[in-house]
Amino acid sequence: MKACTPLVTIGIPTYNRAELLRRSIESALCQDYAMIEVIISDNASTDNTRAVCQAFCHKNDAVKYIAQSSNIGASANFADVLKRATGKYFMWLGDDDWIDTSYISHCVSLLETYPDLSLVSGTPIYYQNGIKSYVGKVFDLLENSWAIRVAHYYAAVADNGMFYGLMRTVQLQQLTAPNVMGGDWHLLANIVSIGKTRMSTVVSVHRELGGATTSYQQIVKSLGLPAIQAIFPMTTIALSAFDNIVFKGTTYKKRHILIRIIVAGTVFLLVIAKPSLGYVRGAKRLFKRSILFFAK
Repeated sequence: MKACTPLVTIGIPTYNRAELLRRSIESALCQDYAMIEVIISDNASTDNTRAVCQAFCHKNDAVKYIAQSSNIGASANFADVLKRATGKYFMWLGDDDWIDTSYISHCVSLLETYPDLSLVSGTPIYYQNGIKSYVGKVFDLLENSWAIRVAHYYAAVADNGMFYGLMRTVQLQQLTAPNVMGGDWHLLANIVSIGKTRMSTVVSVHRELGGATTSYQQIVKSLGLPAIQAIFPMTTIALSAFDNIVFKGTTYKKRHILIRIIVAGTVFLLVIAKPSLGYVRGAKRLFKRSILFFAK
């Protein structure tokens, strides 16, 4: 690698996932891109996480291990690895996930080539107990208008595999992920408002289903939120999206208030409609399959 090759920080927040964590760290260190630092924040795990991380630290200077003295919560643990990042580019990696060996080099190449991109991710592939389950949603946000990009994002986002993409650290460190249902959506929407985003089909991020994101109930529990938010998740996300766009989102504050209100109102309706749209799409797929079956 050339001396001017930009440093990339991979942040791995973890809690009680010692065995699967090995795979995540190894995938970060086995990249075909040399300029990498790996920052692991251990959220006061009670299993063998400390020993696993220290073993990697002894073998590789690129690994930095932070042991939290007490459990600071999932959102704060994600924020901690970002705060400590020194690379030009940054990505989060789940403690039970892994990435292709060319993931970083491919994403860096696109970000270096196209300055108007604020995020590049690979294709998310989901697994259940190590067995491939499904391929996540892939979509680009290449519109010139920030407002259209943000509305498009909320309309298209589903599994949010884009969250585990590579971003510009200086942009990301200006933001705060709200500790609310859909906080990862709102954080990325701020990134989307800064620049265009691309999801590549050339490389993949491999995600193990389970853990804190198994269900809305688990998400609420891990974030310390009121249980009622798990009963009405889309309403909760729609309300917090409106609040973030109009009032709290860092990147929106320089935009005209009237445009923010229009975008927020549009996003609110798009998020509220998501369950209904999902049923419609499901019905359409079932109808098409029935037609094909009887046409045989």
